[in-house]
Amino acid sequence: METDYNFYDHAPGNFACCFKADCATAGECLRALAARDITTKAISVNIINPMLTNPAGGKQCAYFRKAERVRVAYGFRQALAKIEVGKVRSVRSAILGLVCQRNYYYLLRGEKPMFPEMQKKVENILARHGLPTPIEFDRYEWHYKWNEEL
Repeated sequence: METDYNFYDHAPGNFACCFKADCATAGECLRALAARDITTKAISVNIINPMLTNPAGGKQCAYFRKAERVRVAYGFRQALAKIEVGKVRSVRSAILGLVCQRNYYYLLRGEKPMFPEMQKKVENILARHGLPTPIEFDRYEWHYKWNEEL
């Protein structure tokens, strides 16, 4: 794991930490890593009830969140510019089937992240409308996957 990265500071505001001291997989669990990195700046903290966790960790623990980094994409303006003019409205409509109009523009401009599942959906829409693969987004960053649904 990274030594200068503070997991607690990067965790979502409602993320629950785990203080199960005898957990076998604490070194690779986001909940334990976030708990490890709490500082005195935090006045109150969300925690998982230690009596409900499984000290075996990993898949045996319902609250385990593997500390894995994923490649997150931002923006698809450059890709959209390569779509034939007559197909742009259809692309927009298809993506609007996935997200609301406001989020469409946030994603387009790169103001909101696209995690791998959303990237795949947008790539499929762009490919169906004639953009050759592999499809490149405007920029990429590496992030930890804090939530299961991302």
